[in-house]
Amino acid sequence: MGAAARVADERPVHRRTPSVRIGGRIVRLDRPLVVGRRPAAPRVVVDDGPVLVPVPSPSGQVSSSHLLVHAEGEAAVVEDLRSTNGTVVRPPGAAPFRMAAGASIVVLTGTLVEIGDGNVIEVLSPHLRVGPDDGLPPFPPAP
Repeated sequence: MGAAARVADERPVHRRTPSVRIGGRIVRLDRPLVVGRRPAAPRVVVDDGPVLVPVPSPSGQVSSSHLLVHAEGEAAVVEDLRSTNGTVVRPPGAAPFRMAAGASIVVLTGTLVEIGDGNVIEVLSPHLRVGPDDGLPPFPPAP
């Protein structure tokens, strides 16, 4: 192997990962997120497991573990975790629609995902420069 090939192999690989905005925080999808009123990790945990993101739901519209959001390459995937009151997806430039319970879809940058009680997840570009940690403390524990 030539010197040029070795130098190319030693360069760090910068993977573009989408981010989401939840409750005023931007979170990079380095790990899956479980969003809900009192989110819980799945029974089978792979790697470090998901980040649990509790959101307020005074009227109980948000299920305990309502939604899973994760990255597949540069795309974001949203999966309704069989929520009781459903998930509304608002793609940019298209009509909003309600996901079927348990459905999973790939969403575009700019998509808004509504889970109830005013909680909205905005899908951000994988080209946005967001570190693995936004410098804020971890999400508070679920009540």
